[in-house]
Amino acid sequence: MLNFIIMDDEQKHNVNMKRRLDYIFEKHCIDAVTRLTASDPSQVLEYSMENVDSDNVYFLDVDLGCEINGIDLAAQIRNYDARSYFVFVSAHPEFVMPSLKTKIFDFLVKPISLEILEKCVLDIYKDSVSLKKEAGQILSIKSGINVHQLKIEEIIFLEKYGHILVVHTVNGQIRSKESLATIENRLDQNKFFKSHKSYLVNIDQISEIDNKNNLIHFKNGESCLMSKGHKKELKLACTI
Repeated sequence: MLNFIIMDDEQKHNVNMKRRLDYIFEKHCIDAVTRLTASDPSQVLEYSMENVDSDNVYFLDVDLGCEINGIDLAAQIRNYDARSYFVFVSAHPEFVMPSLKTKIFDFLVKPISLEILEKCVLDIYKDSVSLKKEAGQILSIKSGINVHQLKIEEIIFLEKYGHILVVHTVNGQIRSKESLATIENRLDQNKFFKSHKSYLVNIDQISEIDNKNNLIHFKNGESCLMSKGHKKELKLACTI
C-alpha cells in the first residue's frame, strides 16, 4: 500500500489535496491511503522516522512559512530513507532546480488541476508496481544513516547477533539494527531458509551441509549453525 503524506502550511490546501487524492485512489482502484496531513514539519519528520519501511509518497510545499522549507525537510528524510517518493507542490517554479538534490519524482506548480494531479499519482503507482516486481532481486538494508541496496544473489546469510543484524555478503559484512524477522518477511522463502533462530541462509550459497556437527558451510568459506530439527527441511529445500 502507498501511504501519502501531505505537508502545507495552509490547512485548506491540505484538506482539498486529501479530498482529491482520495477521489483518485477510488477512481483507479489504487491501493493507497492519505496517511497524514500536516502543517508542522516536525509531524512529518516524526512520521518518516517511525515508518521508514513503508511505501511513502510525500507531497510537500516548498515555502512552509517557518525556519525549515520543504526542500530541507525532504533532504533530512533522504538521509535515512532512499526509496520514498517526493513531490513538491509550490507556487514558485524557481525552486525546481534546488529541489532536484532530493531526488524528487515530480514538481507541481500551484494551482494544480485535477488532471495533472491524477497523472502524477498514476505515474507514481505504476512506478511502485514496477519496483515491487524487481524487489525480489534487491534487498534494502539500513546501516546507520546509509541504505545499502544488495543484490539477492550476493547475500550469503543473515545472522542475529544480540540486538544487531549482521548481513554476510560476498563483499563483506553489513551491520544493521533491523530485525531478522522483518528482513525474513521481505525475502523469497523459496530462496532463504531459517536454519536456526539466529540464522537465515541463502540456499544458493550453500556448499555443504554438515549433519554431524550441525553446521552449514558456504561457498565463500564461512559457516553457521543449523538446528537439529531443521535438517530434513533444509535438505528438502536444497533439492527443490
